[in-house]
Amino acid sequence: MAQQVSRLSKLNAIKRHSGVDAFLLTSSSSVKYFSGYFFYFEYGNSPFHLVPAILAAIPDGEIQLILADNEMGQSDMINAAISIASYASYRFEKPTDPVGEAIKAVVDFIEKNKLTKAKIGIEQASMPFALVAACQHKFPSIQFVECSQKIAEQKIIKDQDEIESIRDAAKLSDAGQLTVLKNARQGMSELELFSLVHMEMEKLTGFRVPLMADLSSGAGTNSGGGMPSNKLIQEGDLVLSDFQACLRGYWGDSCSTIVIGKPTADQTKTFQLVKEALEIGITAIRPGVRANEIDRLMRAHIGNYPHHSGHGVGTGYHEEPRITPYNETALKPGMIVALEPAIYRDEYGIRLEHLMLVTESGSEIITQFKHQFEQ
Repeated sequence: MAQQVSRLSKLNAIKRHSGVDAFLLTSSSSVKYFSGYFFYFEYGNSPFHLVPAILAAIPDGEIQLILADNEMGQSDMINAAISIASYASYRFEKPTDPVGEAIKAVVDFIEKNKLTKAKIGIEQASMPFALVAACQHKFPSIQFVECSQKIAEQKIIKDQDEIESIRDAAKLSDAGQLTVLKNARQGMSELELFSLVHMEMEKLTGFRVPLMADLSSGAGTNSGGGMPSNKLIQEGDLVLSDFQACLRGYWGDSCSTIVIGKPTADQTKTFQLVKEALEIGITAIRPGVRANEIDRLMRAHIGNYPHHSGHGVGTGYHEEPRITPYNETALKPGMIVALEPAIYRDEYGIRLEHLMLVTESGSEIITQFKHQFEQ
C-alpha cells in the first residue's frame, strides 16, 4: 500500500510541469496505476457505465475514485488513501442514466473542492466527450490540459510491487507457451489450441484472465500472426503464439514459434537467426543504452521487420519505452521491456519474445519459457 501512495505522489510532478490544479483520469491503465482499481475489460464496454471509473485527484488534497456501483466488487484492491464515490449504474425501477450519474459525481467533486475555475489535467484519448461538454457548460472557466505524455513518463520506472505483479502475469504467458508446445498437433484447430491455453491460465489463477493473443499457423504466420480461427493445423505448419495475459491489471508478454513435425533446413536456420537476434538484444540491455540502439542491433543481425523491436509493459500492454528506430530514450533500472525480433517470409514467419527487467548492472529475463522450435 505504501508504494501505491508513492505513485499518487507522482501526480505532484505532473502538476508542477503542466501547471494544473487537479486531475480527472479516465484511462483504465492510469486508474489502475494510481488507485489499484482494475476493470475486467474482457467483458467489453458496459451499457451501464460512462466509464467504469474516474480518478478525481488534487495532489496533496482530496483523491476520490468515482466508481460505477456495479464495480464495487473490486473495492478491496483500491488504495485505502482514496475515497470512493459510487454512482448508480444498472437499475430497473426507473430508466438508467449512467452518463448523467457519473457527470453529477464529477460536478459534485469540482464544486466541493472549489475547482470551478481550475486547470484540470486529463487524458484526451480516454476522456468521454459527454463529460468534457457537461463540465465546460456548467463551469465555463475550467481549462482542460492534456497530460497523457507526462503520465506515461511517470509510469516508465516500475515500483517493486509492480515488478512482482508483472512477474506473476509473465508466469501465465509462460504457461500458455508451454501449453502450445505440449498440445499443438496436426488436425487440431487454432481455436481449440487457444482454448487449452486460456483454460490453463485460468486453472492457475482460479478466476477469469483477460488474454490478448496472436495464435496462427501455416501461412497465417507470415504477417506476424493474428487471432485464432477454425483453421486446422497441418503437419509441417509453424505455429506462432504471442500471449499477453492481464493479471489484476498488470500485463505479461511472451511470444514463441514452433513447428509441427520436422522443420526444413531453411526454417531451422531462420529460427536460429531470430533466436540469436533476441539474445543480442538481451545482452545489450543495461542502464544508459538507448532504446533505438537495441532496435538497431537486432535488425542488423536479421534484417528489417515491419514492427517495433519491443515495448514497455505495465498497467498497459504497450507502454514506454518503445524499442524503435526513432526512440532515443536511455534505459534506466526499473524499466520493463519486451523484446520481439522476427523474420517473415512468404511461406511463414517466426517471432520470439522475452520480457526483460532493466537492473542496476544489466538486465534480468522475467519470462522463463525456453524457446524451442521442435516439440
